[in-house]
Amino acid sequence: MKEITKSKWKDPGIIMTGILVFISAIVWIWWPADTYMMGISLVAWLMFFCFFIWLLLTIIHVVWVEKIEKDNGKGV
Repeated sequence: MKEITKSKWKDPGIIMTGILVFISAIVWIWWPADTYMMGISLVAWLMFFCFFIWLLLTIIHVVWVEKIEKDNGKGV
C-alpha cells in the first residue's frame, strides 16, 4: 500500500498552533499597556473576545481534520 506523505507545515495542528501562538504573543506584548475602556483594561477585553476566536479556531480545526480524514478514506 502506498504511504501518503505530506508536508508537516501543512498539518492543521501546526497551522492552528501557530495562529494561537501569534494571538497569545499579541496579548503578552500588549499586557503592560494601561489603557482602559469602560473601566476594564483593553487586555482584558482582548482576552474576552479571544475566547470567541478560540472557539472559532476549534470548530475550523475539527472540520478541517474531518475533511482530511474523509479525503484519505479514514472517515466513517
